[in-house]
Amino acid sequence: TVGQLTLDTINRNQQVLFHIAQMFKTNPGELENRLEQQMNEMKDLRHELEKFKEQASLGEARSFLASAKTVGELKVITAQRDGMDAAAMRKQGDFLRDKEPGVVGVLASVNDGKVTLLAVCGKDAVAKGVKAGDIIKAIAPICGGKGGGKPDSAMGGGTEVSKVDDALAAVDDFVAGKL
Repeated sequence: TVGQLTLDTINRNQQVLFHIAQMFKTNPGELENRLEQQMNEMKDLRHELEKFKEQASLGEARSFLASAKTVGELKVITAQRDGMDAAAMRKQGDFLRDKEPGVVGVLASVNDGKVTLLAVCGKDAVAKGVKAGDIIKAIAPICGGKGGGKPDSAMGGGTEVSKVDDALAAVDDFVAGKL
């Protein structure tokens, strides 16, 4: 009957509620507060994780600067770090560009079968005619893609992930040809 089905549903829901309360080591009356507390804690942990990721990324950028190749009077950096999203790449690139006026940096990342490329050029590099937009326009086709941007920062992408090394290898020659 309908009444019995309703009672069965209420009993099942109550059992589920008690089980969830046990999982959170609380009683059903406090479950809502406990869930809210857990969600806030998770939000705080995510924020903290993002800060750590950003610090690690900037530390990595510092090591890129330390191991930069010299082409003419410019410091050339090429690096691949798969799994990095475009926003994180931009932060790393901005750090490189702002920290070293003579930098030419090209970062590559492969995500979900696609290549993302970022080029940054410090003000000294731009003054010597080396422009990020031109670099991306030159190397993105190697990866089966395209891109462009401003003289100091540009992005592009492609689909041929097996060609990333070739694209990064072309950067030194591109820079040398501009000097």
